[in-house]
Amino acid sequence: MPDPVVVEVDQLLRSRVGGDSARLFLEAVSSGEHTLLSGSPAVLRRAVAIDAQFADLQLGYTDAVVMAIAERDRVPILTFDFQHFRAAHPADGYWQLVIDEHRYGQHVR
Repeated sequence: MPDPVVVEVDQLLRSRVGGDSARLFLEAVSSGEHTLLSGSPAVLRRAVAIDAQFADLQLGYTDAVVMAIAERDRVPILTFDFQHFRAAHPADGYWQLVIDEHRYGQHVR
């Protein structure tokens, strides 16, 4: 999990679920349940390029870093931001998403 994702998840949990859930998440991260990935200059350069390429989407740093790492490591992406991750794409196809937005959408009211 890229470092910026920790910040976003923490903020989302605190605003939508509560501080207890956010602290549980942070404890899981700090105990090693999730692997943290720090950005490198190459990842940052690619994230900047992705953000510029899809400037009309206003991706932002976190989404662009996730895309850069997924592209580099050829790993799937866990997101509920289907709009951005379907509109922006790597050079060779589409992002592999962990959650199928079509099936997920059937369970949301």
